[in-house]
Amino acid sequence: MLQLKLMLQKTFAYIFLIIALLAVISVVVFLAKTSSHTSTQIQSGLSSSSGQLFQTTPTPQAKPRTKTNSYLGVPCTDNPNPKFTNDLTEIDKILKVTPNSLIASKSQDRVFLWIDTTKATKVPIYAPVDADLIKGVYKISRSIATIDYDLHFQVSCEVWFFINHISNPSDKIKKFFPKTPAANTASENFTQFSVPLHFSAGDLIGYTTGTAQAHNFDFAVFDLNHANTLIGQNGSTDSRLKNFICPFDLFPKNLKSDYYKKLDPSLIAESNCK
Repeated sequence: MLQLKLMLQKTFAYIFLIIALLAVISVVVFLAKTSSHTSTQIQSGLSSSSGQLFQTTPTPQAKPRTKTNSYLGVPCTDNPNPKFTNDLTEIDKILKVTPNSLIASKSQDRVFLWIDTTKATKVPIYAPVDADLIKGVYKISRSIATIDYDLHFQVSCEVWFFINHISNPSDKIKKFFPKTPAANTASENFTQFSVPLHFSAGDLIGYTTGTAQAHNFDFAVFDLNHANTLIGQNGSTDSRLKNFICPFDLFPKNLKSDYYKKLDPSLIAESNCK
């Protein structure tokens, strides 16, 4: 009887050991499968916590490209067809617009907007599109007795614009510029932004009274994928003449129409505002 009891105890001990061993094997197999599944998720770019895709090792197609705006010389984002969504100023206070010119000898890559001084002595200037302020100069133009700012903005790798004769920029801009105006617009007098100053469409850039005599200000837009055919010889060698476009063509239809109505009709034929 005692021997039978001992045999049963040994048998139960062996069974317990076998069950324990099987349990350990099951746990090991489960952990191995879980680890493999998680690894597969990570490699394929699936985050189990968020359910969103991310690239741990970018494929050649997804690899980010580093590009530089060939004119401004700063990193940029591709967008060959940006749309200007906000008005540049209060158009009802603009008397007329002198269009840019394809006549090479005039070297006119910008439009001139003339303030209607019977309605206002100054007008606001807004960012017409999301853009980054890349550089600018606070200067005195002795020939027109004017002290103001010339600001250059990047929209994308392909498109950039400048606004000249901003009399009083916003504090967001002004604090970065010297208090004494430069005597000219030589490149060494420009303030360069190592970290571009971003503006969203509609943000206030500042105010302008225009030039002291004519009460107008300049607005120019450039598309580096566009190439002008200039008329005549001996024009300016400024590379900007190759790429200027009619700035109003990037605005919504209603704003474009309003500005086209302000164009000096005698000069439209020589411009690229058609």
